[in-house]
Amino acid sequence: MKKMTAKALVLDYLKKNGLEPQENEIGLNFSVEGWNFLLMHDQDDPAFFRLTLPGIFDVTDENFAEAIMAANNINWNFKVVKAVVYEYEDEHESGASVWMCFEQVLDATPEVDDIVPRAVHSLLSACDAFMNAMTEED
Repeated sequence: MKKMTAKALVLDYLKKNGLEPQENEIGLNFSVEGWNFLLMHDQDDPAFFRLTLPGIFDVTDENFAEAIMAANNINWNFKVVKAVVYEYEDEHESGASVWMCFEQVLDATPEVDDIVPRAVHSLLSACDAFMNAMTEED
C-alpha cells in the first residue's frame, strides 16, 4: 500500500473539518480565523509537512534590521516554527516579507488531527509575537 503524502493527508483533514482548501501548483491554500495558510508540497519528499503563513509583514530598508532580530527571536523561542525574510520578484513587483513556517517530517502513521491544529496555533502565536516585537516602543 502506498503511503499518503502530507498534502493528501492535510487535504483530507481540511475537508473533513469543513474547510475549503484550494489546490495550486505549490500545494494547498486555506483560511483559518481570517489568516491565509499555504501548505507547500515537496515532490522530492512527500512526507515533509511545511505549513506557512506567508507575507505577514512587509520588510523595507528602514525596518530590515528590526525584522531580522524579531524573526531571530521567533526562531529561538518557538519550537518547530521558523520566521524567515523571503525576497520575491516577479513581473509586477519585488520586495521582501516575513513568512512563518511550521516544518515537520511525518512518520508512517501521522496524527494529522493533532498536527494541523498545533501547526495553525503555533504559527498564529509566532505571528502575534513577531508583530508585538515589531510594534514595541523603545
